[in-house]
Amino acid sequence: MKNGNPLTKLKLLAVLLTLGLAVAQADILPGVSIGFAPVGLTMDQTARLNLVNIGVPNGILITWRFMDASGAVITKAQEQLFLPFGKIVSVDFKRHLDPLPKTDPAAQLRAEVRAQIEILTPGVPSESLRRSLEVFSNDTGATTVCMGGAAL
Repeated sequence: MKNGNPLTKLKLLAVLLTLGLAVAQADILPGVSIGFAPVGLTMDQTARLNLVNIGVPNGILITWRFMDASGAVITKAQEQLFLPFGKIVSVDFKRHLDPLPKTDPAAQLRAEVRAQIEILTPGVPSESLRRSLEVFSNDTGATTVCMGGAAL
């Protein structure tokens, strides 16, 4: 029996290790990320993220977060959120007073925020999760902005 080239065996081992690493990373990373365009919030407004599972009978596992204009996370899910089929779930971000210096009062009046959702259940397409982001007045409840999300 003839021995194979050791360099060929080494190359094959490297390819197999690389493929194994890619599969392992794919199991860790979320499948779908859904982002919303930034919205401006004044002190008397709330941003509400509305979610409903319309495509997965066994439910969808997600996580969510709101970010500021610089991309820093200002609030996020404390734990993963399970969405049963057909159930609507809402998450609110109510703006609090910003700890900004008094020299910049205009910046305290309005803040830009954006929401992001990640579907953690493997193989679930973004179309299975209906979502919207709305901004409404805390005083009257009137909605001033409403938009759907786009898969990234």
